[in-house]
Amino acid sequence: MNRVAKRRGMNHDIIYVGVDVHEKESQLAVLEKGGSILLEERIPTNNLHKFISSLPGEKRVAIESVGFIHPIYEKLSSVPKCTVSVANPNKLRLISQSSTKNDSNDARVLGDLLRTNYLPLAHMRDEETREKLFVVKDRVNYGTRRGHLRGTIRWLLKRRGIDLGKGLFGREGRERLRALRLQEIDIRLDELELVESTIERLDGQIRDIVSKDTRARLVDTIPGVASYTALFVACALDDIDRFPDSKHACAYLGLVPWLDQTADMTHLGHITKKGDKWLRRNLIECARVAVRKDPHINEFYTRLTHKRGEKKALIAVARKLVSYAYWMLKKNVTYEELSPWR
Repeated sequence: MNRVAKRRGMNHDIIYVGVDVHEKESQLAVLEKGGSILLEERIPTNNLHKFISSLPGEKRVAIESVGFIHPIYEKLSSVPKCTVSVANPNKLRLISQSSTKNDSNDARVLGDLLRTNYLPLAHMRDEETREKLFVVKDRVNYGTRRGHLRGTIRWLLKRRGIDLGKGLFGREGRERLRALRLQEIDIRLDELELVESTIERLDGQIRDIVSKDTRARLVDTIPGVASYTALFVACALDDIDRFPDSKHACAYLGLVPWLDQTADMTHLGHITKKGDKWLRRNLIECARVAVRKDPHINEFYTRLTHKRGEKKALIAVARKLVSYAYWMLKKNVTYEELSPWR
């Protein structure tokens, strides 16, 4: 491979490699410092690290973040004289608009943006944080499935004109459902019980993780924030020093309004909804609880409700909770020690 590289003129101190990653095969574009393309190749994704390691000189590699990027990133990072940068796909789309969309162009664009220092970088969490986040995401998925099953059961009853009253999913309610002897209801109740047992196991696992995680324990002291959301926030923010201030942390989670500014006119729109939508929903639910638990937050919420309405007030409370979490993690203090109301 080195002989092939030299024959193609790849005897440079630094080369830039753009990789358009796919599950089976990946497209590569190798560029020199001036931007000239030295090599374009399509290789099996499993052989990516071997190909990169065979290239001469110092290698700077740009790959776009995909769902299975972490093992690829770790393998490439282990290659000697290789620096790997992972592109943020959302920001990348805003920068690289091309009328011709194909793998070759994508690989060239990645290499060119890296070469010119315009590549928007994605944050890469360490393995421990990723594993914690996987547990949280599992809890999100099973919680969503539980809600879907309950909604389906209610619809099946409505379709048949059956009204069993409230409390359908308590012990007595489930007995009433079983007494109907309807297969479509029984099947979903069986699945619901399995899902709920899994949720209970995940909740126990999350409580155990939070008890050993210093950062999540700090967030857990905020009124209205339970272990589940505390771990979610701690893992999502991860390295708190990457945010210059709490406003950037709130923006990262999509809790700030769109800004449209032209000359001397400024218009604020709806929240951007960037980041994880499930974390954002959790934070808004936590805001509802915090309003009831903390008199200082309740005062803030009541004042804002009169001015802007309940929905915007709740989002503002959720934003405030994230701001509290930011400064607590930054200063390594609990909610009581932070005393944000003073």
